[in-house]
Amino acid sequence: MAAVLADTETKWAWMVEPSFMDYKVRKKVEGSERTILALVRIRDGEIFGLEDGHERTLDLAMKTIQAEASRTLADLFATLKPDFIRDKNGVIQYASLESPNPLTASCVLAPGFAEKFADTLGPDLLVAMPNRNQILVFSRQDQAFERMAEFIIAGYLGSNYPVSREIFALENGKLRSLGVLQ
Repeated sequence: MAAVLADTETKWAWMVEPSFMDYKVRKKVEGSERTILALVRIRDGEIFGLEDGHERTLDLAMKTIQAEASRTLADLFATLKPDFIRDKNGVIQYASLESPNPLTASCVLAPGFAEKFADTLGPDLLVAMPNRNQILVFSRQDQAFERMAEFIIAGYLGSNYPVSREIFALENGKLRSLGVLQ
């Protein structure tokens, strides 16, 4: 299971992935039955899950790995430019971030992600990641995500690399599932 990246350095990253994917090192997303965070290694431009036996060596280096994983996502997030979608009155409804990089959806975990949208969507955000290459960011004060449910589900079902049909609250840099979109 390898995905091509433009970068040739060796790095760590936490990747938002569907729970049916088989990763050796994974964390649950609070409230979610369908979405996980997987620890991956990026080597020679490809994404790899950890192999059997590597879990024991991780305990010794987890602080270093966490810091590097944050930097990896922060570096990618810095290259993404949000597209703000407005209604007929010019009011921002949501932001969309898209990129061919398979770590794009995981940028919701990047340091400073929520702050980037505080002035336009407010401090309380909801996010959807239908596939690896897309993030939709909504204000929690609005129900725009409900109007986008079919679009989010279609983005999930139509992707070769789906991530989730769930809507998530982004709280202090952590995801919490609010439920599956129907």
